[in-house]
Amino acid sequence: MRRLATAVTGTLLLLLASLWLVQGHEAVEPRVAEIGSAAWTVLFASVLLLTPMLTRSRRLLREFALLAGISTAATALDLVFVSIFSLGQFASVALAVFLSLGAYALARDWILNRLTGSQALTLDRIFEQLYRVGRAIEQEPERRQERIEDFLRELFEPLEMRLVPRDIARSRAVTDGSALLVPAPRDGYTDFDGSTSAQAHAWVLRHAHRGKRLFTAEDARLADRILQHLRRAVVYDRAVERGRAEERRRIAQDLHDDIGARLLTLMYKAQTPELEDYLRHTLQDLKTLTRGLAASEHPLSHAVAEWKSDIGQRLGAAQMTLHWSFTYDRDLPLSVIQWSALTRILRELVSNAIYHARASRLHIDGSLHAGRLLLWVADDGTGRDPSKWSHGLGLGGVRKRVRALGGVVRWRENQPRGIICEVQIDHLDQPSPQVALPREAETRL
Repeated sequence: MRRLATAVTGTLLLLLASLWLVQGHEAVEPRVAEIGSAAWTVLFASVLLLTPMLTRSRRLLREFALLAGISTAATALDLVFVSIFSLGQFASVALAVFLSLGAYALARDWILNRLTGSQALTLDRIFEQLYRVGRAIEQEPERRQERIEDFLRELFEPLEMRLVPRDIARSRAVTDGSALLVPAPRDGYTDFDGSTSAQAHAWVLRHAHRGKRLFTAEDARLADRILQHLRRAVVYDRAVERGRAEERRRIAQDLHDDIGARLLTLMYKAQTPELEDYLRHTLQDLKTLTRGLAASEHPLSHAVAEWKSDIGQRLGAAQMTLHWSFTYDRDLPLSVIQWSALTRILRELVSNAIYHARASRLHIDGSLHAGRLLLWVADDGTGRDPSKWSHGLGLGGVRKRVRALGGVVRWRENQPRGIICEVQIDHLDQPSPQVALPREAETRL
């Protein structure tokens, strides 16, 4: 109301200044009586209808009031052009209307925001927030009410928000618009987790946009749409994840039944012990890969045991010594993409130490504390000066996989000989959107 009074006062001063400038011009005074009075009648009628005590839905009335104000400004400009620049009737009206409409088109959104005190989220930001909240609910379903509550706070900016026992089917504005009731998702909503709950709750939001306006029926419809789209997003994400899991299991089964059987036949028909050992290790790698694809999550303790066993067998076949150390503060569950990326990072680094560096010892130290993963792989091979290396498919793949996990990797010289590779991945316990690679990238991994 204070902003609205300021706008009315400013327009009044503009008209008074125009009247002062045209006083004494007999040709203009009749037009002031005809046009000015009509414009002010429309403006004050609109201001009266905008009063919150008389109406709740104010979108059309706000537009009408803005147009009335623009018509008043156009009248004032017309009077100024006639009195000061001595323009003709048609030229002054055309120029005044053109300037007024141009100013209205440029300042319309700003004026509406200032009049209503609203700094609402744009449509793009609402969709972005919906996607972010939906992914967060999918990853942490136990915190879904907290996520939705934060979203509603950002959307409506209430001065007060609390959860009360209340069973309502749809959102609605109550107490003449000073509060908004929004149904909270029950534990029994099958869209979220499929469990049951006897108690229903609702959020009570009071005093929208820090007390600068009232809640309307449009706000209630918007809140219902938000909850509906969140449920759809969660259902869609779960359906996509189920499809991916089924596809991974199918691929793992095909690899095991087809490729594994062929490799087993070749191992029994191997001509030399070296070829038999090579095929045996290949079968072991295939077994690890298919087991990893078939599982949706991998406990870190199991993954570490598999990595140590796999690397130990490979280094044993190459007559190299392994020094292994891995510590962690909690047994973090790794997603398929995290497990796959870390497995291939370690395999590529071990392959470089075996085939390129021709090392005799390999030190691998790993630690996971507070969600930060540190890997330290050092050899005593012939590699030197990593800054001059050409990063082909092997080292380039390591960089891409580490970057996809939200980490960094660097190589440096070991003393007295060899290379040290350091991998640091922050927030491994909080997968970023980058971890959720497209299906094509997941297939390549």
